[in-house]
Amino acid sequence: MPKVFLVNPANATVGYSVITPRWLYVLAGATPSDLVGDPIIVDEPITSFDPQQVRPGDIVGVGIHTGNCRPGYRVVREAKKRGATVIVGGIHPTIFPEEPLEMGADAVVKGGGDLIWGGVIKDVLDGRLQRVYDGGRVPGEQMVKARWDLLDPSKYLMGSIQTVAGCPENCSFCSVWVTEGRTPRLHRNQQLIEEANELHAMGFRYVFFADDNFNPSTHGRIARETNAGTRKLLEQVREDRMRFFDEYDRSGPPTLYAFTQMTAEVISDDEYLDAMHDKMRVRGALIGVESFTEEGLKTANKMWNPVGQRMVEAIQKIQGHGIIVLASIINGLESDTVATLRTMRQFAIASGTAFAQFPIYSVYPGTKDYHEMLRDLKNRDQAGYVPKHAAQFIRDKFWLDFDHTELTVKLPHLSNEDLAREAAESWQTFYNLKGILKRIRGPLAWMSLSGKFFYAMACVGFMSLYPNGIAADNVRKNKLSLFNRICLRVVIMITRRGRDMFRIRRRSVVKQREAFSSEPHNSTFGTELP
Repeated sequence: MPKVFLVNPANATVGYSVITPRWLYVLAGATPSDLVGDPIIVDEPITSFDPQQVRPGDIVGVGIHTGNCRPGYRVVREAKKRGATVIVGGIHPTIFPEEPLEMGADAVVKGGGDLIWGGVIKDVLDGRLQRVYDGGRVPGEQMVKARWDLLDPSKYLMGSIQTVAGCPENCSFCSVWVTEGRTPRLHRNQQLIEEANELHAMGFRYVFFADDNFNPSTHGRIARETNAGTRKLLEQVREDRMRFFDEYDRSGPPTLYAFTQMTAEVISDDEYLDAMHDKMRVRGALIGVESFTEEGLKTANKMWNPVGQRMVEAIQKIQGHGIIVLASIINGLESDTVATLRTMRQFAIASGTAFAQFPIYSVYPGTKDYHEMLRDLKNRDQAGYVPKHAAQFIRDKFWLDFDHTELTVKLPHLSNEDLAREAAESWQTFYNLKGILKRIRGPLAWMSLSGKFFYAMACVGFMSLYPNGIAADNVRKNKLSLFNRICLRVVIMITRRGRDMFRIRRRSVVKQREAFSSEPHNSTFGTELP
């Protein structure tokens, strides 16, 4: 009987990871064990892929996104040398299905693998493997339950559950709405609750809701929808979400706390925001701030986002509801200058956000920006052609030699040297000891003593693994210092104790927020940046 390997490639292996890569365990659940037995899971941030374990005739499935193409194609080459049949899937092959085939893969799976993966395995065994399969956008009610029994929970901070796929927005830098669609697809409630209870029984006390957008249908989003049919659909999605929140509250584990990613538009819906905290037990969320400037949000096609001081207030409101914020601020949008990057750094600190990340802008395949800039690159020298962007590609197919410290776009108002320097300064300023202590004494003073200690350790762990921005299935550093390893281990141990490390005392939070917002550094910002 051939063995099946499922490999999540990584640019580095450090032995720990924050979030379990859900796709590995979903495909494990879709693998026909009666034909090939249980698959062997290889998550490279934890353990490097060992080609010596592969025998001729084995099947190796490799998941690739643009940021891990190089290690992904390394796994393809190593597995092919051992005589395995190699199948590649993920966001990147969905956009460029021919590229993995050119790199040596035997087949490519586009779209979701939940429903099609079992058929691919059977085709390999029957000797009729096709070159390209299309799994499409899997309906929510047909999404496969993950095989968490194959997971070693001691290596991860959080399990992962997906409650909704797709996002109704169309941000120019994001490929989610291109590959997953703009119609939210809701996972089956009972299956999600079963997974939550299973992860809790394994010792997890924190889980990541790995949704493209946890709040696709709040009052604010519904109100700005111009299409009557879509508005009606979003209203129904909101009803379904609120019913699910009630069901999860009744049947889910009461001491399983959650983190997720969502938009700042959640502040338009207090009922939804309270239900996230009280019923879904969400304690943290990544918020796509992108830019504190109106011009930056226009570049990102995200003009509905709060601007400047209004974003500061949105972050404070979310944290006032007991959900700490990881503010994601893109460095290097087309409109950016050294001055705007420095001012955005000040805004991040002034907002009181618990965490922040300052990723350098990169034009990923499948995005609106990518297609427009690629067209500019090919046609820029033609007479009469007017480029869509002032920014320019340094080169196409940068991902084949892509390093997360490398810049891929030449900006009109900012040199690459200045961009790299200012982004590094933002990380250093926000996560140095002085910055951490200032937040603990100021906007996060409502935390318990144990919560503050946990938060400080989490800051060190975050910077250790993701110095250029968090990714659920990839780490950024090759080596960790002994101190960083100890901090990560402490964070994992603390989360296993089942305490709500960010439990809220609402009166205390409101008092701290009012005190913080009255500090001099906050009053220097207007509604927009200059």
